[in-house]
Amino acid sequence: MKNLKLFCKWLTAACVLFLSTFPIHGQKQQNAEVFVLSTLHQFHDRTKFYSFEKLSQIVEKFDPDVIAVELTADAAQAKSEQKTKQEYQKSIFPLAEKHRYKMVALEPEEPKFSELVNLVTSANRELREKSPDKAEAFSIFSENLYEYLFKKWDSPLSVNSSETDALFEVKHEFQKAIFGEKEEKGWEGWNTCFLDKIIETAKQNPGKKIIVTVGVEHAYWLRDRLRQHKGVNFIEAAEILK
Repeated sequence: MKNLKLFCKWLTAACVLFLSTFPIHGQKQQNAEVFVLSTLHQFHDRTKFYSFEKLSQIVEKFDPDVIAVELTADAAQAKSEQKTKQEYQKSIFPLAEKHRYKMVALEPEEPKFSELVNLVTSANRELREKSPDKAEAFSIFSENLYEYLFKKWDSPLSVNSSETDALFEVKHEFQKAIFGEKEEKGWEGWNTCFLDKIIETAKQNPGKKIIVTVGVEHAYWLRDRLRQHKGVNFIEAAEILK
């Protein structure tokens, strides 16, 4: 009888432990909060309103549990210096070390990395060879767009605004129309890799805060998909940057 009582107590405790791993009926597991922050790479150095210091302040204000970075896993782990994406060594890496933020790499590993890069570079090369006038026209359009934006932008919020997103969406629709299928596959594939990694990270970190740091041209694509995704609580830029 004594052994039976002990067994029943053990069985009850085991059942309680097992059931505690499941959400209570009627309750949903809390989604991770996801905030996409557009970066300007090396150009943070020339914008007083969105300097590397200001970028750091925004990240600290959000106080994430995880930072999703526009790097490969090897580059993120080694904290290697970036020639273009200077926000990492000048802001993100020091913050991750200071606050023990976990970093998650968004860029795909090989061979996917090279496959996507080759699609885009091949599309660019083919257009320059077959239609140099179109390539030149697009280059002028792109330069004028950035010239306009750097004159218009006056705050981190303006860089992360719906107006900016709309302009870059138009740019990439134009870009796909001119450069063709390879460009489209490369661009969509690259962003899809980012999105898949963000969703995976959100699933692994329920109830946590995730900040996604990507170049400003990627933001419109990711925001549009994440707003519609039921597996995350998407945070609009204005909520953090106002």
